[in-house]
Amino acid sequence: MKHILYCLLFVGFFSLALPANAQYARNPELLLPNNDSLALSLPTPSTVVLRHSERTFGNKMLRATGYSLGFNTVIMTALILSPEYVSKWDKETAFTKESLKREYKRSFTTPPEIDDDLFIINYVGHPYQGSFYYNTTRSQGAKIWQASLFAVLQSTLWEYLWEGGLEQPSIQDLIVTPLGGIILGELAHRATLAMAKNGFTWYEIVATCIINPAYVINNGFKNQTSSRRR
Repeated sequence: MKHILYCLLFVGFFSLALPANAQYARNPELLLPNNDSLALSLPTPSTVVLRHSERTFGNKMLRATGYSLGFNTVIMTALILSPEYVSKWDKETAFTKESLKREYKRSFTTPPEIDDDLFIINYVGHPYQGSFYYNTTRSQGAKIWQASLFAVLQSTLWEYLWEGGLEQPSIQDLIVTPLGGIILGELAHRATLAMAKNGFTWYEIVATCIINPAYVINNGFKNQTSSRRR
């Protein structure tokens, strides 16, 4: 029950971070043609030219998938090396052929369940993970709905393919990873563009590496600018 409450509190708390919805409800003229329905009329996002922004969404997805594979490999390696109280995996039996086969079958034939992972893993780590997925495409100039779709897809793949052979897919993670990732990812994206507009200072470089590593991987810190709106 407490995990369901945590999910509800998470959704309620981060929904406060989307004032754009109310703003557009009051001011429909803020919506511009060929722009995201949530895109604000701010100068910063319109002046930073994102690398690969001229490519098709399919091309962006392929590149983002490569970024995500690398990111997931790092996470999985960290979990394997972490103490069992963090991963909740029995290291002696979890990676045997019989165990992997049994867990994958269970993952794909039974519904997700509420897990008992650490709070910081479920409600800090997973939103950060989803934020990375989101910005692998958003940092290439993908629209909000496109980046959101990619975050949902990658979150589901993580639960069923990457972790599916080790544990049952988690209800909390299937909700919190994409939802938290979309919200935190968009906030990180806009903050990064604001810093990029006039060039990054050393402390902004450090901050961007922490809050938006996908942007760094795709764009680096030498961004071109343009007066044309996106």
